[in-house]
Amino acid sequence: MKLHIGIVCVFFFVSTGLASADEKQAPRKGDPRAAALLQQAAKTRYTWSPEISAVSGKFTWEKDGSSGAGTFRSVLHKRDGLTITADGNAEIPAEVKDHIGSTIMHRVPPAPGAPERPQPASVIVVEDESRGPLILLLGDSMNSSQRVKDGMLVQVNRVMGGKRFTIDVTKFEKSPDGTRVYPSDFAVTWWDAANGTKLEKQKYTTQGFHLLDNQMFPKAERVVSEKGDNKTTLDIHYSDIKFETLQPKGAGN
Repeated sequence: MKLHIGIVCVFFFVSTGLASADEKQAPRKGDPRAAALLQQAAKTRYTWSPEISAVSGKFTWEKDGSSGAGTFRSVLHKRDGLTITADGNAEIPAEVKDHIGSTIMHRVPPAPGAPERPQPASVIVVEDESRGPLILLLGDSMNSSQRVKDGMLVQVNRVMGGKRFTIDVTKFEKSPDGTRVYPSDFAVTWWDAANGTKLEKQKYTTQGFHLLDNQMFPKAERVVSEKGDNKTTLDIHYSDIKFETLQPKGAGN
């Protein structure tokens, strides 16, 4: 399920204002209103608190008659910081590992002290009160566009490898403090970029949240994949979630 960890991360990277090398070289001109909408969406995106340094827990998974269990621990902001271990001698499918990694990656806040990344120039190309204005990133090699509605990023469109995809968020959950939102339900649809033929669709659903020290972590997630006449369902349940925090400077000295 590398679509989740690769393609879906595009959605959240856009919301934080990350820019590719081509975007950074593009002329810095655009619509101030479009920029303000994207900045607002970035501020409402849910991430864990900056003092969170690691997260761990247990999980069970089931897909079309196969199942298993294991544990995970992720040290945030560390290369290869995620460890996933199966219970017993069982194997964990790559798509399960990818999904867990993606779930964690999208909630990681910027590293303490990291500079704010530049936001690419953008313009509004379609006004739409019901769905939110369509915002185009100027100079983007993937022809990226997004919709922002009520301060939330609700859609991303991009072209990659001869395919066009759209991510549509259908449900948000508010954070405990009420200032940010977690995209709990969304769909990713793929088309052939040349002829518009629909190729594949994945629907992602979050089924409740663990709330620990004001941090959110899913209780369960479901991914339903449809490709032609084939349909598969992956369910992952999480338990014993623990968050670790950074030690204050000088602690233990």
